[in-house]
Amino acid sequence: MLIITPLDELIKSLPAIPFLFVGLGLTRRYYCLPNWRELLGVFARRLRNDDFALARYENMVGLIDNPLPEVAKRIAEEFNARWFDDPGWRDIDEEYLTAVQNNTAPFKAEIATYIKRKSIPVPEYENEIAALGKLSQKSLAGIITTNYDCFLEKIMKGYKTYIGQEELVFSAVYGLAEIYKIHGCISRPGSLVITSADYEDFNSKNQYLASKLMTIFLEYPIIFIGYSINDPNIKSILRSVVGCLSSANIDKLRNRFVFVEHGKNAIPEIGPHSMIIDDKHLTMTKIKLSNYAELYEALAQKRSTLPVKVLRFLKKECYNYVLTNKPTTHFQVAPIDDERVDEESLAIAVGTLSAFARKGLTGITSAEWYRHIVLDDLSHIPPDELLEVAFPHLQKANNTLPLHKLLSQATRAFPDVEAAAPRNFNDLVSNSIVKDREKIVQAPNRNVRAIWKQEGTLERKTRHIAHLYEHEIELEALKDVLVELYAQYSDPLSDPGIDSGAKSHIRRLIRFYDFLKYGQKKSPGSSEQLVCVHSKYCQKVQGMSK
Repeated sequence: MLIITPLDELIKSLPAIPFLFVGLGLTRRYYCLPNWRELLGVFARRLRNDDFALARYENMVGLIDNPLPEVAKRIAEEFNARWFDDPGWRDIDEEYLTAVQNNTAPFKAEIATYIKRKSIPVPEYENEIAALGKLSQKSLAGIITTNYDCFLEKIMKGYKTYIGQEELVFSAVYGLAEIYKIHGCISRPGSLVITSADYEDFNSKNQYLASKLMTIFLEYPIIFIGYSINDPNIKSILRSVVGCLSSANIDKLRNRFVFVEHGKNAIPEIGPHSMIIDDKHLTMTKIKLSNYAELYEALAQKRSTLPVKVLRFLKKECYNYVLTNKPTTHFQVAPIDDERVDEESLAIAVGTLSAFARKGLTGITSAEWYRHIVLDDLSHIPPDELLEVAFPHLQKANNTLPLHKLLSQATRAFPDVEAAAPRNFNDLVSNSIVKDREKIVQAPNRNVRAIWKQEGTLERKTRHIAHLYEHEIELEALKDVLVELYAQYSDPLSDPGIDSGAKSHIRRLIRFYDFLKYGQKKSPGSSEQLVCVHSKYCQKVQGMSK
């Protein structure tokens, strides 16, 4: 029997899958890493070989709010000088030596080395770590963290990581399947925010970070985990966010902010928690527990329909299309020029290319096939799929199709399609064209550009070009004409304003282009006839004597 706990009910009530805001408490549990004060103690003892070294620096700083950044600054100054003066004293991995050569402070490079070496998972929590990693698939929108280590990147498969305040601010972020390491990362030690000077620089730009985080805070529930309720880093971030909001909007965060307080023998408890930030009252929900696995089990029940990395991909592709107006291989947009089409008539489909290729290929029209020869707008569908599935369907409707382009791109042989492809240019013209060639188009205007420029109607333009001999057709000029047609009419083969005669000529011109661009012609003076040259599967056929 499934037992629904208050924690399950709380997570279920969240308006969307949440972001995690992760502090050091999480990786202290799974990697046994030191906290901030303990880390500074390690490097203070290296400097002075004295168990009271850290206390000495703390005494130098005195009684101030959040003294650790200033302590870190004092240690860093002495540490950097000692590091450069005494090569035998250095203890650093090769990759971080390069960072120092590129002006990273030795203190930060040594911290990165230390954390990297200490980042060893605790076997006791192997199952718990695996459960957290599984949440990344459908139960977490993303992660914000002040941690330096790489624990989260290793277990959150498919997530995009942004390191440092500046990278986050100046990058296009999508709020899905992303990790924001706002205080830097050991993979880039120069990015670490640890000394008072680092924090001053960080705080000077905090308004830009807050504007980025604001969208996330208002769109997603935020679960704070691995922090003390009084952590100065959290208070600083909340201060920046709360400072931008009215009291009414702050109150909306009540059901979006969840703070997880961990205690070794804590009795599970859920209730409200209030804090005053710059005279503004912020209320959130506080969860008190001793086992993170209980939280992970509850979160696993709240899932998005699609994997979040897929949602991120979709959001990114849509954003880029709106920004650039350029479709990609993975994001195709059919031409919609009719202003009468409203948003209720539009649809977006998500799936693998191969799946849509097979399911939707029988719906491809001959007009779309012809358009692809010129504009490549079916390029997201493998040519093999078009030839195997769409071609038989269109052939049954007695459609004459340009085939050479797709055959040249295919990865395997299609004998039936090759048999239907024209073997020479004369297969593309009718008897009436052969009969009237000289009469229809007069010299010296027997070329594509001259006809297109001088003839009046679209029907006359296309008909006259269709009466040219093969050697009179310049391929690039023909391509320019066809591209211009599609730019003007979007789909000239379906446009009701173009008469059937012109449409017939346009189809013929596209078949001309397909043959001249992708089909093989007989070499002058050769005794062999090349039936087709569609990749490695094409065969040379000896003269008619055979």
